[in-house]
Amino acid sequence: MLKHTLKPVKLKYSKPIKERVNTNPEKVITRKRHVKLIDGKVIDKSIHAYRMWFLFLKLALELEQQKTVLIMKNPVRINERESTEKITLKVKVDKRKYKKWDLDQVLELPFNTWWKDHSHLFQDEVSKVLKPDDIISNDPNHLTIQIDTRRRLTDVIKDLRNLNDKKQVFDRRSEGQFSINGSVRPLTLLNRYNCLILKLQGELSNGAIVEHKNKYIRITDKRMVKNKGYKIPLNQFEDLNYAHIIFDLISGTKKSFGAKQILLSVCDGYFMKHPTKTYLE
Repeated sequence: MLKHTLKPVKLKYSKPIKERVNTNPEKVITRKRHVKLIDGKVIDKSIHAYRMWFLFLKLALELEQQKTVLIMKNPVRINERESTEKITLKVKVDKRKYKKWDLDQVLELPFNTWWKDHSHLFQDEVSKVLKPDDIISNDPNHLTIQIDTRRRLTDVIKDLRNLNDKKQVFDRRSEGQFSINGSVRPLTLLNRYNCLILKLQGELSNGAIVEHKNKYIRITDKRMVKNKGYKIPLNQFEDLNYAHIIFDLISGTKKSFGAKQILLSVCDGYFMKHPTKTYLE
């Protein structure tokens, strides 16, 4: 019985990502949010975040080609006569949101090759002090403001906030610019992606996915392993219900999107969280 799609799917371009050989298995990997500078411009998140957006979009395009319908919730029996309804959603990419991504390339190119010609979609310019001979830009994405350097920084910030309240000039995303909604936890995001791929392929049990030799599900939390101390043994998960681990990764929790919700959010042009939808309404 299929638990995640109405019909079987066969993936050609989307593959789970196994752990690199040189990764230290005893170390829980955490990455702080940082701003990366590229050619005088910045990207808000690490490149890993945009790589995962690309991979989820590739998967969405491949599933759309196969007219895939995701099962968001399976029926649950209430009593002998009643059960809840099955909730399904069709995978369909809003191509208007991705008209600058060259979607035909997304499906077949590796991320690094695609990124070379598309990284500008995610970059913002670094703020700078204009020189006397600089020409004021007519670019609608730029705003020229005169600031009295004798004022306190707190007062300047207050002025900018008041200006924004009146004209709403900040926190505005222009067409073709893509932001990521939410904090990025690299391994957690990768676990969700891998788990969804493997369950869609339907070849492995929940336990086989969690304990796989390629470590498709990375250790992200000391609570996931047997040892309650600070050292994390290689590939030894706590006596948790494997189905529960897989369910959280694919279907999410009240606090975070699972892989299915992320996939549908990407279809709508957002990553990771859709600002208005939960996909379980």
